[in-house]
Amino acid sequence: MENSQAFGWLMKSAVSALLPTANTNINAIEGCNDISVLVDGVAHDFETLLSAVSSSAAAAGGGGGGVNTANVPNDKSASSSSDVPSTETNNNNSTKDNLTARLDRIKTLLYEERSASSAAVTNNNGSISLNWTPGVATEVFKCFTTNNNNDTTTTTSTPIQQDLLPKLLQNLPSLPFEARKSISAIFNYLLVCGLDGVDAIQFASVSTAFAAYVLQRAALIIGTFVHCHDCKSQGKSEGGSGGGGGDNGVDITLLCGSMLRSSLRHASIYQWVLEDANCEQLVYPFLDEYVHDPNFDVSSDALETVRVMFTGLAAPAGGGGGSSGGGGGVDGYNDDTDTAYEEYKQQMEGIAAEFLERTYDPIIMDRMNHKCISSNANYMTRRMSLQLLSTILLNRSNFNVMMKYISSSQNLVTILCLLRDPSPHITLDAFQVFKIFVANPGKPPEVVKILFDNKVKLIKYLSGLHKEREGSDEQYRDEKGLVIATLEGLELES
Repeated sequence: MENSQAFGWLMKSAVSALLPTANTNINAIEGCNDISVLVDGVAHDFETLLSAVSSSAAAAGGGGGGVNTANVPNDKSASSSSDVPSTETNNNNSTKDNLTARLDRIKTLLYEERSASSAAVTNNNGSISLNWTPGVATEVFKCFTTNNNNDTTTTTSTPIQQDLLPKLLQNLPSLPFEARKSISAIFNYLLVCGLDGVDAIQFASVSTAFAAYVLQRAALIIGTFVHCHDCKSQGKSEGGSGGGGGDNGVDITLLCGSMLRSSLRHASIYQWVLEDANCEQLVYPFLDEYVHDPNFDVSSDALETVRVMFTGLAAPAGGGGGSSGGGGGVDGYNDDTDTAYEEYKQQMEGIAAEFLERTYDPIIMDRMNHKCISSNANYMTRRMSLQLLSTILLNRSNFNVMMKYISSSQNLVTILCLLRDPSPHITLDAFQVFKIFVANPGKPPEVVKILFDNKVKLIKYLSGLHKEREGSDEQYRDEKGLVIATLEGLELES
């Protein structure tokens, strides 16, 4: 016993000497510029990590044919777990660190290439070099989406090395927090690098090819993104598998929301998601469940995804093609004066308009009206849904949807109730929809009757509605005055 205690420090040193030198590996990774080597390393680390997760799950369940150590007595006189570090645990941590470092390095190389490209275009007064190709982005796309086995003499490869990216996406809960963020950033970048920026045309081939790849596997990839909105509960129960960084379920949901919105920026994928056969699994769950999530971040992110689905347009980008928001990459493309962007915008809005007209009842009536802006929905869901409804109705592409909505007396009653909501924000948003009912020159008789029967009360109420805004918001003042004047002149047809 005395010898054991006396040489305890030596035992620790001996074990530590056998452990992987993580810092050395990390330094080598951070200096590596070979994409194929980095991706091969990701595939190896990922396979090792999945095996460790599977082994841990089997041990926890008492399954498998190996030795069950749960019933083995802990002989502290022989060795103490607190004195001798677990080689398996340290190896697992080293694998996680290496995986995270490799993914981060790939992301960095992508961003460095884009920064150099953008700077070159800027320095050349906007001149694009048609002979230049994005070597890093092209190599990342190829390595992540094809066989990553560099041994050309081998006719087979391990399954994990085939289509690596979809496998990473399917196993996000098992990966470290920072690794998940890098995967999302890489995925988003490959999709949007050819859509945004002064040099977007030079990256268009990569974005187009990657979008085609995602579309071919849309049921798996897009389905994973939507399903991961349910992973918030699963993630909490799997909290130990992915490493630190907060609530697994919430951060995975937000990352998947970002990647889904990046996918929707491509017309081919966007149109596929909105097909009737896919709505039940890919669209309706957002309105039925996800926008009502009690977690503010999750519900807000789901509402942003719904906005993109129903308008066809992502939020303006700002930054370098990172993982947040799914809005895009480098500034410069989202310019309304750009002819290419106008054509793109019209195409996406056309797809959205056709979808909303086709699914008016299940989307607008059954879900927006009865679930999202009803009194049963939470405040943020009601407010953002009302803003989205206003955006939809005021878009020229949605003329048929607008006319159908404002011709319904039931819809008018719904908006009138919201106009009397205790929240000043909701009443202001409700006014933006109410004014469309009043401005309609071809009001149906049932709509005219409701407005006429209540016009005295409405005029009195509207006169004092957000009066404090009239001094600073000229448009609101003019629109409210026009609504009141229209109501004052309203008469029933004899």
